Amino acid sequence: MRLIADIGGTNARLALSESGQVIDGSTRQYVNANWDSLYALIADFLSHLARPSISEVVVAVAGPVHAERAQLTNFHWSVEAAQLAALIGAPHVRLLNDLTALGHAASELRDDQLKLIRSGNPKQSAVSQSLVVGMGTGFNVSPVLRSAAHVICPAVEAGHIAMPFSISAQLNPLALAPENFPTIESLFSGGGLTNFVHHMTGQPDLTGPAIIAAYGDPKVAVVVDQYAGLLGILLQELSLAYMPSAGIYLAGSVARSLMSVAAAPCMQAFERNASSLLHPDTPIWSINDDLAALTGCAKFEM
Repeated sequence: MRLIADIGGTNARLALSESGQVIDGSTRQYVNANWDSLYALIADFLSHLARPSISEVVVAVAGPVHAERAQLTNFHWSVEAAQLAALIGAPHVRLLNDLTALGHAASELRDDQLKLIRSGNPKQSAVSQSLVVGMGTGFNVSPVLRSAAHVICPAVEAGHIAMPFSISAQLNPLALAPENFPTIESLFSGGGLTNFVHHMTGQPDLTGPAIIAAYGDPKVAVVVDQYAGLLGILLQELSLAYMPSAGIYLAGSVARSLMSVAAAPCMQAFERNASSLLHPDTPIWSINDDLAALTGCAKFEM
């Protein structure tokens, strides 16, 4: 049996899996701020079980993973595989970036876990290439290389690279200083969205879900559509970098909320800036299941 976990910057989700499938009824969700450490949180999860024999542990973390140690980007926790092994008594422990886990899940998701944003025909090849783009508390991507036998998701930390010029050039006409958005994550994340909307609307009370809820206000809608257009440009830049001819999967609370109201301006910008180097029929989906990363942890080949 495998213990699986998805540790985000705000919430943690844990479950058990067997034979690549999440066990029904085993999933529990936690708020990170309520716990002193991830180890205390996992100990609580285990205390509610009948102490099953756990031989494998796969933990997805919203942060970089190096030498079997991970540091959350937007929370103060660090995680070490050796400590997890000692706590759980499992001989096999792997730490993954959370977008890597979504990469392993992407092609396994059911239609009811996805929302089609742009229809298309994935390019058929012996090794397909797709891309998961995560916008939530932070930002990252996961390239997905899939053959008949294996799925490979190389590690990436795309949120911390410099903002592409194609997007910075759009900020000056909006009276936004590009230096205030030096990296991709500084704009394309929960904090980036609120900063953008605050500046453009002059309404600092609009935070998080309130921005999407206020989309019926024409002034807010114009700003959210502008932001969605910038995301469309970014998706084109990422497509050139990773050539995801099998499809793009948008993940995370910010991306999901944005696609619920402003998918059209995002796709218009994506298609307006399309490069002739790209597969013209790349489909785009939004992952609408908060538990999708757990699916990836369950499917991951140890």
